[in-house]
Amino acid sequence: MGISRERLFSKFPEAASDIPPTFKESWSRRLSGESVAYIVGAKEFFGREFLVDRRVLVPRPDTETLVMAALEIGDTLVAPGVARKLRLHDVCTGSGAVAISIAAERPAWSVSASDISPAALDVARLNAGRLLDKAMPTILADLMEGIEGPFDIITANPPYVPTDETAALLAQGWKEPTLALDGGPDGLAIMPRLIRQAGAALVPNGFLLVEADALQIKCVHDMFVEEGFCDSRVWKDLAGLERIIGARKP
Repeated sequence: MGISRERLFSKFPEAASDIPPTFKESWSRRLSGESVAYIVGAKEFFGREFLVDRRVLVPRPDTETLVMAALEIGDTLVAPGVARKLRLHDVCTGSGAVAISIAAERPAWSVSASDISPAALDVARLNAGRLLDKAMPTILADLMEGIEGPFDIITANPPYVPTDETAALLAQGWKEPTLALDGGPDGLAIMPRLIRQAGAALVPNGFLLVEADALQIKCVHDMFVEEGFCDSRVWKDLAGLERIIGARKP
C-alpha cells in the first residue's frame, strides 16, 4: 500500500479507501484459497528465498527435516581426507528447495535433481541459478527411470496425499499441482517403485531418505524391508510427528 505498518494499524478505516487495486486483487486471491507464497511469488525455505508459482508445490517448513536428515547422513559418509565427492540425487524435486538447500550447505558434494514435470524443472533451474554459484544438473524423469548412479544418498518428497484428500484440498481452493499432491488411493502408490529404483541406483551402504505422512511411516518401513534395505531410522518434524524415514542399502 506504500504506507508504514504503524499507519495501517492506526488509520486503517481512513486508509481503506487508499488500498491499491493490486492489493485488492491479492486479497481476493487469498480469500479464494490461493496461498500467500503463490501470490507474492516466493517462499522462504532453509534460510533462503525460493521462487514459486502454480507449477510447483510450495515448500513446507516440515520438509526442512529432509534436508537436515540428508546433511546428517552425508556427513557420516564423508570420511576425513577422502577426496571422492559424495553424490546425492533428489527425486520429485519440484521447486528444487531440497536439492538446492543441500547443495548450498555442502558445496563440495555433487548434487543433482529430477522431476517428471518439465514445468517444475524450469522453476528448479531458475532457483538454482539464483541461489547457487554453480550449475545443478536437472533431469526430466519418472522417479529414477533412466537416471544413472551410483549415488551415496537419494532424497525424495514424493506425492503422498491420498486421492480423496487431494480432491478435498483442491475443492477448498488449493492451487498446487495435482501431480505434486496425489499419491493414489492410500497416498503410497508410487512408493514401492521409488524404493526399488533407488535401491538399484545406490552404492552399497547408501541411503534413501523419503518424506511421508506420520500415519504412513510404518508402511514405508515395511516396503524398505521388503526391498532389502536395513537400519531404518525416522526423523520427526517441527510438530514432533514422524516425517522422514531413511534406510540403508546393504
